[in-house]
Amino acid sequence: MKTLKVLGAVMLVSTMVLSACGTKEEKTPAASGGDGGNTTAKQKLDLRWFIFAPANASLPSADKDFVKKAIEEKFNVSLKIDYLPFGTDYDNKINVIMTSGDHPDMFLANGAASQKFAVDGLLADQSAFVTKATMPNYFKWITEDEVKNYQLKGIKHSRSPMPFQRNTYGSFYVRKDWLDKFNLQAPKSYDELMNAMRKFTNDDPDGNGKKDTYGFSAAAAGGRLPLDFPAWVNNGLVADFMIDDKNLEFVETQSSLKLQNVLQNVKDMVKDGVVDPDWFVNKSPQHLDKGSQGKIGVLWSTDKNFALESVPTSVQARTKQIDPKADWQPIFPFANQPYGWKQGTTGGASPFLFSKTVAEKSPDKIKRSVEILDWLASEEGYLMTHYGLEGRDYKKDGKKITIDPASYEANITKNGSFLDVWKFFTNLDEPSVLGLEVIDPRVSDRDRAILKFVEAIPKHSGEPVTLAPPEGMNIGDFRKEMARLQNVVLFDDKDASNWPKYREELMTKYKGQQIFQAYVDQVNAVRPADKQLKPFK
Repeated sequence: MKTLKVLGAVMLVSTMVLSACGTKEEKTPAASGGDGGNTTAKQKLDLRWFIFAPANASLPSADKDFVKKAIEEKFNVSLKIDYLPFGTDYDNKINVIMTSGDHPDMFLANGAASQKFAVDGLLADQSAFVTKATMPNYFKWITEDEVKNYQLKGIKHSRSPMPFQRNTYGSFYVRKDWLDKFNLQAPKSYDELMNAMRKFTNDDPDGNGKKDTYGFSAAAAGGRLPLDFPAWVNNGLVADFMIDDKNLEFVETQSSLKLQNVLQNVKDMVKDGVVDPDWFVNKSPQHLDKGSQGKIGVLWSTDKNFALESVPTSVQARTKQIDPKADWQPIFPFANQPYGWKQGTTGGASPFLFSKTVAEKSPDKIKRSVEILDWLASEEGYLMTHYGLEGRDYKKDGKKITIDPASYEANITKNGSFLDVWKFFTNLDEPSVLGLEVIDPRVSDRDRAILKFVEAIPKHSGEPVTLAPPEGMNIGDFRKEMARLQNVVLFDDKDASNWPKYREELMTKYKGQQIFQAYVDQVNAVRPADKQLKPFK
């Protein structure tokens, strides 16, 4: 686990923050306001956070970390940040931390884990901490209704969603230069995609005389079947949940009866030899790294920058360093399917959390953490954590921001791409929320065409509310068994014909029927009377 301790001198600072720990003035949270603060003196606090961060990002030495310095000086804190990539390792670590009782002052978790912590009574009631008064900048990204609908039934305000990308960029990408070598057009159907994958696996697309490339890769990290596989979309199962407005049905894709066909398609792909044999043990971004190394011909990604030559850390830019002819292009090889992904929803947003223990023993630490989080959501915080230092890494003319790519590369990318750690709270590319227009002189006509294509991929609207299991139920147990049974089909069974039997066990013994009927009820609560969904089955 990567660790950085942020040390700052005790001083009086001019920020819109709360008064000193233990003083009478700090009985209720005060507004953080704008980008700065007031002149109220604050007692120095030691804070400890645990957050998600990309595997290829790391914090630099203190003298190069201007975000750390700004937070120290504005909020008079000593901030220790622990971070790991989103995924299994993070989940395991936060579970150990929460079991130990030595809780961070602020931490993140995935949806299922946060629900379990809430049900187990480990989370603080945030209703006095997270309000429009205390976090005015945060509520520019998230509505009060979205926060309200994010809560678990029967449990007070225990979780708040982090700002999330509303416009999404999920797409399959293909090595077009490899297609060109075999005189193939961009695949328009699943069969054409599979044919291209076979060529990429068997016919030496990189011309090195070795059989060392594969048509496709993914990263399961030893868990459930990743949504990366094209078999999902090919069988009409797009993302995690779907609302079928035509048939008025709620679709839980990962345990659907249709999953039998998805699992069979994946078994067939693996049998064909077109899938990277490490796909099940790969941890993200290992599959993307293999793509960057010229070993994979097709990948799925939700990263807007995946194929942009203007972004030095993109898969396209990294691949081109090895093969100057490399050309990753987006494709939508599902002519018979209406959707390729879904729009961003609060249901897909991870929450920021506070421990009940910390709230009871050191509420001032939560209040100070709230101030810092709100600053990260402000214009000043967003600009600093996304684009660097004004006047050096970008120029600001009113609301127009012009990036200096060379300066960004020298000061941020070459220092561990450390802003990718600090932008955890607003890890999305929507500066327009703050009224900002960002100009990147590196963006080529090629890159603009790629973004236009991906943005045009049809997306369904997803669930209208944040979905939570019934009070006292833990969907984590369901998901764990679901993943195990998926893997039984993939690795043990002759074919996928046992899936309906396995699904029945999930729906009964592991309470899937009750959980997803509760989801239906939550969706119906905000739908018109003539659009009510049918009971889940």
